[in-house]
Order: sequence, then C-alpha cells, then structure tokens
Amino acid sequence: MKTKTLLLALVAVIAIGIAAYFLTTTPSQTQNYADDASPVMYFYSESCKFCQQQKPILRELAEEGYRVKMMNVDGNPEYWAQYEISGTPTFLAGNGDRQVGLTQKDALRAWLQAHGAKIVSGS
Repeated sequence: MKTKTLLLALVAVIAIGIAAYFLTTTPSQTQNYADDASPVMYFYSESCKFCQQQKPILRELAEEGYRVKMMNVDGNPEYWAQYEISGTPTFLAGNGDRQVGLTQKDALRAWLQAHGAKIVSGS
C-alpha cells in the first residue's frame, strides 16, 4: 500500500511540474527565433514535417541574431490566400521576395541577411 501511495505521489509531482512548465513558458521562450518586429514572415504548420525540420535550423540562426515573424497557417487559414502561400515552410520578406520549402542553414542565413532579419546582435 505504501508503494502504491508513493508511486501516485510521484506521478502527481511530475504532472504538476510538467503543467507548471507549460503554463509559465511562453512561445518566445521556446522559439528563440520568433519576433513580431522581424521584417520576414515565416509561414508554417505544426503538422508539416519540413517545418519541423526547419525548427533546429531557425534555432541555430537565432543564436546569430536572426528572427522571423511567426505565421501559423493552421490557426489562420486565411493566410494561404491573403499572402499567396502555396506550401510550408515559406519565408516572405517585406519586398515580396519569398523562400519556399525547407532551406538549409547557409542558404537561409544569406536570405535572411539580405532581407534585414538580423535584428539582434549574435555571438
């Protein structure tokens, strides 16, 4: 009986810890590459496997100061027509230039640099 009670208490503590993490962590903390002030919009979908592969690349580039404005097409289906998005991931600059599809680090860095998305001093 004591073992069952201890196990239930342990499960409760873990559940409370997980809940506390998600309640106190904002998207900007988990996505260090997100910044609404960026001149580059990043259209993505949580269900897109290429968007999932793009995340670690964006995290690495964020360490250098690059940021993008997050544009979730799942939560905002009007973005497809409004911004003429044909697929995700898509990066759209203020001048209308776009980078469509999974983009590797060096190519994305150059594209983001050319479109003014380095808005934080990187290390």
